[in-house]
Amino acid sequence: MKKIYALLLAVMMFACACGNNTDTVTSDENVSADNEQVTDNNENTLTAIPVRISQETVDVEGFDREFNIFFLADSHISLCDDRDKELMEKAMSRSPMFAAEGIEAWDRFDAMITDAKNGGNDIVILGGDIIDSAMYASIDHVSEQLKTLSIPYMYSMGNHDFEYGTEYFSPAAYEEYLPRLNDIHGSESYQVKEYDDLIIFAADDDNSQIDAPILEAYKKEAAKGKPIVLIVHVPIEPVTGDDSLTEKCKEVWGPSADDKSRVTMGVNGCYPNDTTREFLDLVLADDSPVVLVLAGHIHFYHKDMLNDKTVQIVTGAAFEGDALRVTLK
Repeated sequence: MKKIYALLLAVMMFACACGNNTDTVTSDENVSADNEQVTDNNENTLTAIPVRISQETVDVEGFDREFNIFFLADSHISLCDDRDKELMEKAMSRSPMFAAEGIEAWDRFDAMITDAKNGGNDIVILGGDIIDSAMYASIDHVSEQLKTLSIPYMYSMGNHDFEYGTEYFSPAAYEEYLPRLNDIHGSESYQVKEYDDLIIFAADDDNSQIDAPILEAYKKEAAKGKPIVLIVHVPIEPVTGDDSLTEKCKEVWGPSADDKSRVTMGVNGCYPNDTTREFLDLVLADDSPVVLVLAGHIHFYHKDMLNDKTVQIVTGAAFEGDALRVTLK
């Protein structure tokens, strides 16, 4: 089916003269380029797919080992078949937007999963917008790749993963299409992976807000006193006075009507409701156990300090070949 879809896509691109209209932004940090050889489910070899991994190290007080996280976000896989035939035209128009350097988003995702398996990682974390709509073919493709992992993974939701046609943050999106991802995401709006000396907490901020169950679950985990790695899709605005993230997001994505960032969480971005404000206050507090925040959404690399001790790293878009490998030590 993937071959048939790709052929149909190629025909449509030729007929419509559709091209890639995304801007490629790459990190200027410590990046390694790996040309991986991957094999798809039909045993056809895909060669020389570039995967650019930003290598980062975060020191955690009292942590006496190394723990490696492979983090990617924003693959925007847009595979469709007859089960979602009403979305076929949309999928074919969206796919070229995420075929950077002529490489399909799903092939780039496969190469990243192969890299993650071969890189000595302890966990793979998918930070949202891995699929571009909740189409069965896209979900199945991601699920098949994740089943090849011999290490744990977490799938945090983005704003596109469960959209469907015109259903975007609608009751139908939450009630009908979000559950399609339960097998790879789970049925809760948060996920927790706890180790003896570390907690990874993934919060679905897919509408740029945090819901009450996430807040209560976070409070419970924070009370354990272990260092926390927080996973969100939408980056958090620093409280240090550093406005570089806000300004870059306004430059890349355009400002809101009131000259704020449309793609970050905070008072100068997507303004937090009461529950989100309480969550952010806890995460950014002086006594917060959060040592690292990993995010995506904005499609370019960014690293900052959210407060005096909490590092935030935002990965570039996976469809452009960008991902992170973070070592805690």
